Amino acid sequence: MSEFVIYAAEPQDAEDLAALRVEAMRESLEALDRFDPQRARERFLKGFEPEQTYKLVSGAMPIGFYVLRARPDHIWLDHLYIHPRALGGGIGAKAISQIKAYAFAKGKPVRLGALKQSKANAFYQRHGFQHTHSEEFDNYYELPLEHIKPGTPTFILKRAKPEDAEQLADLRHEAMKDEWAANGLTNYPLARSHFFEDFKPAATWKIELEGELLGFYAFHSYPDHFYLDMLFLRPAAQGRGFGSKVLHHLKEVATKAGKPIRLDALRISRSNEFYQTHGFSVIHSEGYENIYEFTPEPAFYLETASQDDFEELQHIRYTSMKESAEANGLFHHDKAREVFLSEFAPEKTLKVQRNGKTIGFYVVLNHPDHLYLDMFYLLPEAQGHGIGSKLLKQIKAQADKQNKPIRLDALRISPANAFYQHHGFHLTHSEGVNNYFEYTPK
Repeated sequence: MSEFVIYAAEPQDAEDLAALRVEAMRESLEALDRFDPQRARERFLKGFEPEQTYKLVSGAMPIGFYVLRARPDHIWLDHLYIHPRALGGGIGAKAISQIKAYAFAKGKPVRLGALKQSKANAFYQRHGFQHTHSEEFDNYYELPLEHIKPGTPTFILKRAKPEDAEQLADLRHEAMKDEWAANGLTNYPLARSHFFEDFKPAATWKIELEGELLGFYAFHSYPDHFYLDMLFLRPAAQGRGFGSKVLHHLKEVATKAGKPIRLDALRISRSNEFYQTHGFSVIHSEGYENIYEFTPEPAFYLETASQDDFEELQHIRYTSMKESAEANGLFHHDKAREVFLSEFAPEKTLKVQRNGKTIGFYVVLNHPDHLYLDMFYLLPEAQGHGIGSKLLKQIKAQADKQNKPIRLDALRISPANAFYQHHGFHLTHSEGVNNYFEYTPK
C-alpha cells in the first residue's frame, strides 16, 4: 500500500482524522504512560484547520494526513501521521518528499516536534532533519533550506465550489475545442450551457499543483456503478502522468467498492487510446460517442471495527472456526460468544471487506518485544482465494519493519497449522489443544 493521492481536507473530515491520529500515536504515548484517547482527540479537533490539512488516500480510505502551517521564516510541520496498518509501505517517505518539494517552492526550511519516545525521531533524522533542542516531552528538528533538493511535487485534489463553475467551463473549452471541431461539434455556447446544467460541485474535484489549476473531473456514485462524467486537463498538463494517476486512483476506488466505472468519449479523440490503455473496454457506441466500462477484479480492503460490529464478527468467528473447534472437542457456542465478548477490542480489530461485505477480521496486538496475532478469521467462502496469504504478508511486513517476531496459537487439529508453516512460521511448543508458532522477522 505505497500508492496514494493527496486530498485537501474538508471540515467534515475532522472526526475521522482525529481517530486516525489517536491510532497513530497510541504506541508512542503508551510508552510514556500518557495515552488518553479522549484528550488526544479533543486537542486535535480544537486546532483543526482544514485549509492547512492534507489527507493521504489509498482507494477510498484515508491512510494518513499532514498539516503544514506557514510561518514568516519557516514551514511548521504540525502533524504527520500514518495509520499503523499502512506503515512499512514507504508512505511516510513519499509524504516527506512532497513536504520537501512544497518547502523548496516556498523557499523556507521545515521545522517540527516529535515525542521523545517515538520512532518518528529516527524517521525524521533519516530524512535529513537535524535536532535543534529538546523540551520536557518533545524533541525539535529542522530541515535547513540548503539541504532540501528540488523535488517533484504532486497534485492536490480539492472539491469544487459553485463559484468555480466559470473557471472550470473555460478549462473544459480549452481542453476540448479541437476534438469538438474534429467531430463537427462547433456550437461552443451550447456546450458551455450544457456544462453549467450538469455541474455538480459535490462530485467535482479540481486537480491543482502548487496552487495552479491543471484540470478537474466529476465522479458520480450510483447503486451499481460509478460514472466518470468528465476528466479534463489543460493541454500543457497533458502527457505528464496526471491523468493516469487520477484514473488509477479512481480504479482503486471502484475495485474496493466492487462496482464498475462507466464513461463516454468522443469517437474522434485521443482519449479512446488513453482509456483503453488503462483497462477500459468499449461496450457500445452511440451518436458521436464511444461508451466505456472498467470492470474491477474482486479485491479486499481493511476497515477498523466499531462496537456495532460485534455480532457480525462473532458470527464470522463462529462460522470459520466451528469445524476445527468441534474436531478438537471444544465448541460450545454460548461460551465462545462470551469469550469473544470479553476480548473484543474494536480499535484493535481490522475488518476485511470485499464488495462492501465483511468477509473476515484479524487482531494484531503490539507488545514491546513481539507482535501477537490474536485472531485471524475468514469466512469459509472467502478462503482459498489468496486473501489470507496477502493479509499475512502485510502483517509479516509490519513485523519486519518493527524488527519484532510474530507469535500466535492454532488448534492442534486445524488446517491453520499448515497455512502458518507454509508462510514461514515455526512451531515453538504445544500446550493443551493448541500449537504455538513464531515468525522471525527478516
